[in-house]
Amino acid sequence: MSRFRIFKELKKSLKRKRRHVLSLGMIGFAFVLAALAGTWIADRVVTDMSLEVVQPAEASPVWPDRPTASELSSRDQALLALQKRQGEVELVLHRSYLCGEEIRQLGRHSAVEAAELLKSHREWGANLDASGKLTVREEVDDLSPQCRKTAYIGVDNDGNLSLFDGPPWKEKVIRTFFQLDVDMLESRLGDDRVRELAEGIRVSDKDEYNSVLSTFNEYAASLRSQAKPHP
Repeated sequence: MSRFRIFKELKKSLKRKRRHVLSLGMIGFAFVLAALAGTWIADRVVTDMSLEVVQPAEASPVWPDRPTASELSSRDQALLALQKRQGEVELVLHRSYLCGEEIRQLGRHSAVEAAELLKSHREWGANLDASGKLTVREEVDDLSPQCRKTAYIGVDNDGNLSLFDGPPWKEKVIRTFFQLDVDMLESRLGDDRVRELAEGIRVSDKDEYNSVLSTFNEYAASLRSQAKPHP
């Protein structure tokens, strides 16, 4: 069966799902009303009881002079540990792209050198484990070199606009963007454009990636899900 035929079948399936979601929503609304009523009654009981209790004097909050270790970010904790550490650490760079990841082994460096490198890149996250491996994390607003060669944007089997590693028929979903309004899509776009989306639109750089997302953004269903990586 062609991807275009699957797209047509998907439209019918989504209509059935919407009817099911509507009935579930009515049940959920009734449940919420009952819960709110119970909460109001409980609040009134607690309020009446509190009028009979003598309230103690409000204590002054005690603020610590400096944040505790648990309040520091992993980056700040790594810097503090490096400043106290003797010897070398193993340095690993983990880059996360709009599409794809890259991990590079940067070799062993003194703790002082690693700390200075981390200080010079304030945008990096970092984590130093017990074995002495310092992993620094960088967010890159672009496609990875590998993703530039294989990325497609298309529609998955649930009607979501998604990013794929390879053509959509291989079903290697990297990231899901949002649910498409299939009725609106078919009414406003010609069959050729719908077929192109079903077969997958090749994207090889950030500009093409953003252009395709911008084009289909107006066809997002009203209940849009946030873009998330596929497990």
